[in-house]
Amino acid sequence: MPLPLFAGLRGLRPTNVLAAALITSALVAATQTTWAGASTSSDKAQAKKYLLHLSDMPAGWKTEKKSANNGSGTFPGAKQLAGCIGVPSKLINANPPEVDSPYFATKSGSLEVQDTVSIFSSAKVARTSLAAMANPKTPSCMAALMNGAFKSNIAASAGNGAKVGTITVSRIDPAEFGRGTTGLALSLPVTDQGVSITAVIQAVFYVKGKFGQQITFNSYGPPFPAATAKSLTATAINRL
Repeated sequence: MPLPLFAGLRGLRPTNVLAAALITSALVAATQTTWAGASTSSDKAQAKKYLLHLSDMPAGWKTEKKSANNGSGTFPGAKQLAGCIGVPSKLINANPPEVDSPYFATKSGSLEVQDTVSIFSSAKVARTSLAAMANPKTPSCMAALMNGAFKSNIAASAGNGAKVGTITVSRIDPAEFGRGTTGLALSLPVTDQGVSITAVIQAVFYVKGKFGQQITFNSYGPPFPAATAKSLTATAINRL
C-alpha cells in the first residue's frame, strides 16, 4: 500500500486514509458484477491489450508497488443493494473475470489511476451490468449502504482515533468522460489527529461487446484534474 506524503497533510496518517479509501473503492468495483462466465486464456490476453499503461499517464507519473487487483470476490451487500435498486440479487452477486493494470500515481501519491477490463459471458450481460450501474437509484442506494452496513468497517480501517464523516455518492456526468460511459463519484471525509482530508473515488464504466472498462480515479486532498480524467478515459475506451 503506498504512502502518499502530500504537503501540509503529514499530520494525517496517509495509510489510514488509503485503507479506508481502498475498501470503499473495492466496494464500488464489486458492483460491476453479473453472471460470470468462464473466460479463456485468449480472452484474458486480449483484455490485457486494452489496459492503460504508464506511457498513457501524464509526465512524471509512476507505477506504484502494490496489488493491482481491486475487485475480486463477491460483494457482501449484494442482496441489500439489489433490493434497493430493484434488480435481481444475482446481478450483483459475483464479479466477472478481469485483468487489472497497476496503480499509477503522481510523485506525491495524491492522485491515482487504475484500469480494470472485465470479461463478461456475453455482450448482453455486459450491457445489463452497465445498465445496473446507470440505474438512477444506484447512487442513493450505494450511499445508504456505505453509511450503514459498511460504515463501521470503513471507519475501522482508518485506524484508532480516526473519524469517517458522511460518505456521499453521486452520478458522474457522461458528458465529462465520454459518450456511452456511466459511473459513480464517492466522497470519503476522514479526520485524524486534528487534520481532515477528503478522498474522492471516481469509477467510470464503459462496455463494448463482452468486454468492460472500469477506470478508477482516486484523489486524496486535491481534486483530480477533469481534463486528465477525460483524456485517460478516452484512451481506455478507444482501445476496446
